[in-house]
Amino acid sequence: MKKGETWNESTVYEDPWTLRKVRKVTQVGLYNQTPTYHTNTAFTADGEFLIFASARMGGSALLRCHVPTGDITQVTDFVDGVGTRDELHKQNATSTGNGMGITMLMCIAPKSGWVVYVVGRSFKAVNIHTFEERTLIDDIGEDWIAGQPSVDPDETHGLIPVMSAHPDVKAGKQPVQSYMHHFGTIGPKMKLLQVPLTGGEVETVYAEENTGCAHCPHNPQDSDLILVDRDKPPRLWGGSDGKTNRIWTLKLSTGALTELPPQDAARFQVHCAWTYDGNGVLYHGLSAEQGYFIGACDPNGQTIREYLFRDAQAYGHVSAMAERPAIILDGNLSNDLLLWLYYDQEKPRVEVIAKHGTNWGALPWQYSHPHPLSDPTGRWISFNAANRGRSDVFVVDV
Repeated sequence: MKKGETWNESTVYEDPWTLRKVRKVTQVGLYNQTPTYHTNTAFTADGEFLIFASARMGGSALLRCHVPTGDITQVTDFVDGVGTRDELHKQNATSTGNGMGITMLMCIAPKSGWVVYVVGRSFKAVNIHTFEERTLIDDIGEDWIAGQPSVDPDETHGLIPVMSAHPDVKAGKQPVQSYMHHFGTIGPKMKLLQVPLTGGEVETVYAEENTGCAHCPHNPQDSDLILVDRDKPPRLWGGSDGKTNRIWTLKLSTGALTELPPQDAARFQVHCAWTYDGNGVLYHGLSAEQGYFIGACDPNGQTIREYLFRDAQAYGHVSAMAERPAIILDGNLSNDLLLWLYYDQEKPRVEVIAKHGTNWGALPWQYSHPHPLSDPTGRWISFNAANRGRSDVFVVDV
């Protein structure tokens, strides 16, 4: 397999719930994984191409799928690495590989086709049409681990969050305490690094002590506005300090932070995503009462809708759907279904999209998570599913 080579290993079937056409894009490898659940991270603007990472043959690479046909094209050479440093540090030094591979830590500029991605301690870019490659940050440093990068809607800059590395893992030792336990006492540091997609000077556009951050997605219509995690000790991403909400907007030009609080007394959202028009933020979290709350607010923190599902018990994520007022769920209300949760009326309405059927424990870290994503035209939804120790990429025709 070489950079630029194209092949097809896909199969097509009918979803057992809805009879929608589903294409299983991949068949081999340890993991095949799209980016996470933030808006405009995986598909080109016309919905024709989908990006994903694949670990196979002892290494990993970034691949492109032509969605209508399932044709796969290798966009980068395979690197001698599997998994991320992120999982090494946060999983007590256990990982799917050596932490130097290409994984879900990537994001596409949907119009130009430039993809920014993390490989080892480097931040790189590649164009999925021309295969031109650039190194944006050669080494973020051993003191830092990278999170999920983003590309601004003007498609001129990449942005990447970094947070403190675990000192034991950095020293090559088995951690005495978990990442959350260690930094739950002393607090990590975080900073956001911005760099032109053409290459150039790396700028620290925001930094904070005693805070963790793994996500910084741009508003799809405003290059100056991002979402940012503010994970405080002792529980960090698992609940913060019990009073500080996780999700805030940050205006890059001024450093102004705006809290996006839920109505629920728990006051802590787990996951979030921009709506495609940039006018809303979708979120969910464990309720202080019981079950999950799922909702939407505007960029100023004003609630649009928030629903409480007392009997919801499954882990999951929220993702934006293009061309309809709906949140895509891969969990919460069901353990094995992709669902649309419509938020355009007072009472929630739920519709089944397809069965994802992942075994959430088939692989460590997030390789088994469906992380569903709509393409910008609203024609397709991608997801990942794992079973028997490996994972594949799927696309539903909706």
